[in-house]
Amino acid sequence: MISNEETTIKERIVAMMGNLVLFNVNQVSHLFAKKANRDLAKAGSSLQLEQLPVLFVVNCSPDGLLSQQDIANILQKDKSGIQRSIRTLERDGYLRITPDSIDRRKNLIQLTPAGKMIIEKIVNTAKRLDDEVTSQLTPVEVETLVRLLRKVMTLIEV
Repeated sequence: MISNEETTIKERIVAMMGNLVLFNVNQVSHLFAKKANRDLAKAGSSLQLEQLPVLFVVNCSPDGLLSQQDIANILQKDKSGIQRSIRTLERDGYLRITPDSIDRRKNLIQLTPAGKMIIEKIVNTAKRLDDEVTSQLTPVEVETLVRLLRKVMTLIEV
Protein backbone atom coordinates (compact mmCIF):
# COMPACT_ATOMS: atom_id res chain seq x y z
CA MET A 1 0.00 0.00 0.00
CA ILE A 2 1.25 3.49 -0.88
CA SER A 3 1.57 5.88 2.05
CA ASN A 4 0.41 9.50 2.02
CA GLU A 5 4.05 10.60 2.08
CA GLU A 6 4.84 8.52 -1.03
CA THR A 7 1.78 9.95 -2.78
CA THR A 8 2.85 13.50 -1.90
CA ILE A 9 6.37 12.90 -3.19
CA LYS A 10 5.05 11.44 -6.45
CA GLU A 11 2.68 14.40 -6.87
CA ARG A 12 5.57 16.85 -6.36
CA ILE A 13 7.68 15.02 -8.94
CA VAL A 14 4.83 15.10 -11.46
CA ALA A 15 4.25 18.81 -10.75
CA MET A 16 7.94 19.51 -11.36
CA MET A 17 8.58 17.16 -14.30
CA GLY A 18 5.15 16.13 -15.64
CA ASN A 19 5.26 18.29 -18.76
CA LEU A 20 8.66 17.02 -19.90
CA VAL A 21 8.65 14.45 -22.71
CA LEU A 22 11.77 12.84 -21.23
CA PHE A 23 10.05 12.28 -17.88
CA ASN A 24 6.87 10.88 -19.43
CA VAL A 25 8.66 8.54 -21.83
CA ASN A 26 10.81 7.29 -18.94
CA GLN A 27 7.73 6.70 -16.76
CA VAL A 28 5.92 4.82 -19.53
CA SER A 29 9.03 2.75 -20.21
CA HIS A 30 9.37 1.88 -16.53
CA LEU A 31 5.72 0.88 -16.23
CA PHE A 32 5.86 -1.21 -19.42
CA ALA A 33 9.00 -2.97 -18.15
CA LYS A 34 7.38 -3.77 -14.79
CA LYS A 35 4.25 -5.13 -16.43
CA ALA A 36 6.22 -7.06 -19.05
CA ASN A 37 8.37 -8.70 -16.35
CA ARG A 38 5.23 -9.69 -14.41
CA ASP A 39 3.62 -11.07 -17.57
CA LEU A 40 6.77 -13.00 -18.48
CA ALA A 41 6.84 -14.52 -15.00
CA LYS A 42 3.15 -15.47 -15.28
CA ALA A 43 3.94 -17.13 -18.61
CA GLY A 44 6.52 -19.27 -16.80
CA SER A 45 9.64 -17.45 -17.99
CA SER A 46 12.59 -16.49 -15.80
CA LEU A 47 13.56 -13.80 -18.32
CA GLN A 48 13.61 -10.10 -17.58
CA LEU A 49 12.77 -7.47 -20.19
CA GLU A 50 16.35 -6.16 -20.04
CA GLN A 51 17.67 -9.49 -21.37
CA LEU A 52 15.37 -9.67 -24.39
CA PRO A 53 17.34 -7.39 -26.72
CA VAL A 54 20.29 -9.79 -26.52
CA LEU A 55 18.10 -12.71 -27.59
CA PHE A 56 16.53 -10.71 -30.42
CA VAL A 57 19.88 -9.49 -31.76
CA VAL A 58 21.30 -13.01 -31.85
CA ASN A 59 18.08 -14.34 -33.38
CA CYS A 60 18.17 -11.71 -36.16
CA SER A 61 21.85 -12.21 -36.98
CA PRO A 62 22.18 -13.58 -40.54
CA ASP A 63 24.43 -16.50 -39.59
CA GLY A 64 23.13 -16.91 -36.03
CA LEU A 65 26.54 -16.21 -34.50
CA LEU A 66 27.67 -12.92 -32.99
CA SER A 67 30.49 -11.94 -30.68
CA GLN A 68 29.78 -10.29 -27.35
CA GLN A 69 31.33 -7.10 -28.74
CA ASP A 70 29.04 -7.22 -31.80
CA ILE A 71 26.00 -7.51 -29.54
CA ALA A 72 27.22 -4.64 -27.34
CA ASN A 73 27.81 -2.46 -30.42
CA ILE A 74 24.40 -3.21 -31.96
CA LEU A 75 22.60 -2.52 -28.67
CA GLN A 76 24.84 0.45 -27.84
CA LYS A 77 25.50 -0.97 -24.36
CA ASP A 78 28.70 -1.59 -22.45
CA LYS A 79 30.29 -4.99 -22.98
CA SER A 80 30.25 -5.88 -19.26
CA GLY A 81 26.47 -5.42 -19.01
CA ILE A 82 25.96 -7.51 -22.13
CA GLN A 83 28.27 -10.16 -20.74
CA ARG A 84 26.16 -10.45 -17.56
CA SER A 85 23.00 -10.90 -19.63
CA ILE A 86 24.70 -13.47 -21.85
CA ARG A 87 25.95 -15.48 -18.86
CA THR A 88 22.46 -15.51 -17.32
CA LEU A 89 20.86 -16.49 -20.63
CA GLU A 90 23.45 -19.24 -21.05
CA ARG A 91 22.82 -20.50 -17.51
CA ASP A 92 19.08 -20.62 -18.26
CA GLY A 93 19.73 -22.59 -21.45
CA TYR A 94 18.75 -19.93 -24.01
CA LEU A 95 22.22 -19.19 -25.42
CA ARG A 96 25.35 -21.17 -26.17
CA ILE A 97 28.81 -19.58 -25.92
CA THR A 98 31.56 -21.04 -28.08
CA PRO A 99 35.12 -19.85 -28.71
CA ASP A 100 35.73 -18.34 -32.15
CA SER A 101 37.82 -20.81 -34.17
CA ILE A 102 39.66 -17.96 -35.91
CA ASP A 103 40.18 -15.56 -32.99
CA ARG A 104 40.43 -17.41 -29.66
CA ARG A 105 40.03 -14.13 -27.76
CA LYS A 106 36.42 -13.86 -28.97
CA ASN A 107 33.39 -15.83 -27.90
CA LEU A 108 30.54 -16.41 -30.32
CA ILE A 109 26.98 -16.38 -29.07
CA GLN A 110 24.30 -18.62 -30.55
CA LEU A 111 20.66 -19.33 -29.71
CA THR A 112 19.82 -22.79 -28.41
CA PRO A 113 16.57 -24.53 -29.41
CA ALA A 114 15.15 -23.36 -26.04
CA GLY A 115 16.21 -19.80 -26.94
CA LYS A 116 14.34 -20.02 -30.24
CA MET A 117 11.22 -21.31 -28.47
CA ILE A 118 11.30 -18.63 -25.78
CA ILE A 119 11.48 -15.88 -28.41
CA GLU A 120 8.14 -17.06 -29.79
CA LYS A 121 6.63 -16.99 -26.28
CA ILE A 122 8.08 -13.51 -25.67
CA VAL A 123 6.67 -12.15 -28.93
CA ASN A 124 3.23 -13.49 -28.03
CA THR A 125 3.44 -11.98 -24.53
CA ALA A 126 4.57 -8.64 -25.99
CA LYS A 127 1.70 -8.66 -28.49
CA ARG A 128 -0.81 -9.34 -25.70
CA LEU A 129 0.62 -6.47 -23.62
CA ASP A 130 0.61 -4.18 -26.64
CA ASP A 131 -2.99 -5.13 -27.47
CA GLU A 132 -4.00 -4.53 -23.85
CA VAL A 133 -2.75 -0.96 -24.07
CA THR A 134 -3.62 -0.10 -27.66
CA SER A 135 -7.15 -1.48 -27.35
CA GLN A 136 -7.85 1.56 -25.16
CA LEU A 137 -6.74 3.91 -27.96
CA THR A 138 -8.26 4.65 -31.34
CA PRO A 139 -6.40 3.41 -34.44
CA VAL A 140 -5.49 7.02 -35.24
CA GLU A 141 -4.07 7.51 -31.72
CA VAL A 142 -1.98 4.33 -32.04
CA GLU A 143 -0.66 5.42 -35.44
CA THR A 144 0.14 8.90 -34.11
CA LEU A 145 1.83 7.52 -31.00
CA VAL A 146 4.04 5.13 -32.99
CA ARG A 147 4.91 7.83 -35.53
CA LEU A 148 5.84 10.31 -32.78
CA LEU A 149 7.91 7.76 -30.85
CA ARG A 150 9.83 6.85 -34.02
CA LYS A 151 10.41 10.52 -34.74
CA VAL A 152 11.72 11.13 -31.21
CA MET A 153 14.01 8.07 -31.52
CA THR A 154 15.38 9.42 -34.80
CA LEU A 155 15.99 12.84 -33.26
CA ILE A 156 17.96 11.54 -30.30
CA GLU A 157 19.68 8.52 -31.84
CA VAL A 158 23.43 8.70 -31.56
